[in-house]
Amino acid sequence: MGIKRFLTFLLFFIFIIPAPLYGEEALKIGRMKVSVWPEYDTPGVLVVYEGRFANKDAFPAAITFLFPKGVNKLTDACSLSPKGQHFCQLYDVEKRENYNQVTMNLPYGDFFIDFQYSPFKRGKDKFFEYVIQSRYDIMNLEVNIQQPLRSTNFSIQPAALKQTMESEFNQYHYSMKNIPAGQEVRFKINYIKQDNNPSVDIKFGGMARQDTTNRDIAILAAGAAIIIGFGVYRFLFRKSPSP
Repeated sequence: MGIKRFLTFLLFFIFIIPAPLYGEEALKIGRMKVSVWPEYDTPGVLVVYEGRFANKDAFPAAITFLFPKGVNKLTDACSLSPKGQHFCQLYDVEKRENYNQVTMNLPYGDFFIDFQYSPFKRGKDKFFEYVIQSRYDIMNLEVNIQQPLRSTNFSIQPAALKQTMESEFNQYHYSMKNIPAGQEVRFKINYIKQDNNPSVDIKFGGMARQDTTNRDIAILAAGAAIIIGFGVYRFLFRKSPSP
C-alpha cells in the first residue's frame, strides 16, 4: 500500500467517519458537581464542573455547556476515560444574550471543566450571583461554595444544607435532584474582604496550572495522533496480502 493511499485513509478515518447519532434531547447528566470558589488562587472566581452523563453509549458526542457571560476561556475542558485518564478537548465559545455557550466533542461521558472569571466591582463589599444552567436534565446536582480566607460577613442565598471546614476554608454544600433542562439554579453570594489578594499564593495556583495545562494539551494531541496513525498503519498492513 502506497504512503499516499495510507495518508488518505487516515484522514478519512479521523475526520470523515461520524460519531454515533444520539438525540440531544435524550441526553441526561446523571451526576454533576459544581464548585464555586471566589478569590481562591486569583482575585476572580474559580469554578469547576465535574460530572457524568447517564447515557454512556451516546459517546463520542458533541456537548454544549452554559456558563456565565464573563467566561470566554476555559482552563481545562476534559473528557475522562473509564480508567480516569484526562483527554483535553478543543472548544468553541458562542456569546448569547444571558450566558456564554461552550461546545466541545467528548469521547467519553465523564467530564471535567474549570475556568476563572471576574464578576466583582472595586471595593471591599463583594457580591456576585452565580447561575447554574444546563442544556440537559440533571438527575443529581451537588454544589460546593467556598468562603475566601480573610473575609467576613459571608452569606449565601439560599442557605446551605451543610457546612464543613476543609484546610482552613469554610465550605457550603447543596444537593438537588431532577433539575430539568433550561432551569436556572441561582446563588447570591455576599461578603466583606479588605484586600484583593487571593487566598493561596498565585505562583502555585491558577497561572501555574494554566501553563501546565497548555503543555499537557500539546503533549496529548501529539501522542493521540501518533497512536491513531500507528494503529491504523498496523491494521492496514496486517490486512494487505503477501506478495
